[in-house]
Amino acid sequence: MVKKLRHIAIMGEDFNRMVKKFEGFGLPCTEVMEIKSIGAKIGFAPVGEVMLELITHTEPDKGEDPVTSLVRGQPGSINHLCFEVDDLEASIRDFEKAGARLIEGSVRPGAHGRVAFFYPETTEGVLIELCEV
Repeated sequence: MVKKLRHIAIMGEDFNRMVKKFEGFGLPCTEVMEIKSIGAKIGFAPVGEVMLELITHTEPDKGEDPVTSLVRGQPGSINHLCFEVDDLEASIRDFEKAGARLIEGSVRPGAHGRVAFFYPETTEGVLIELCEV
């Protein structure tokens, strides 16, 4: 069951510029991490109970991981929506019953908890991430 919207991810090319811009909007980045396995630098800026996830890529896509390749290839500034769930496996089943298709190999550790992604063409064009914290 979906509990809440956890974060909205924004893809950018210059991490420091993005952080500075959002700090100027009154949204300071309170957590920064580099995830070598996906070649990304990620920052989180809380907005009430929801966070903005600021993402830049630190390495070129090697095409080895379907989740990473899809996230990188998602056009536009808003990259994906993440919903926090109580039970990841049960929520995946619910999404699949409704026609969403899980990206192969996407149930994995994320920045916060376990995550799973669904192909955008099965979720009305929006890349959706589920997160069990």
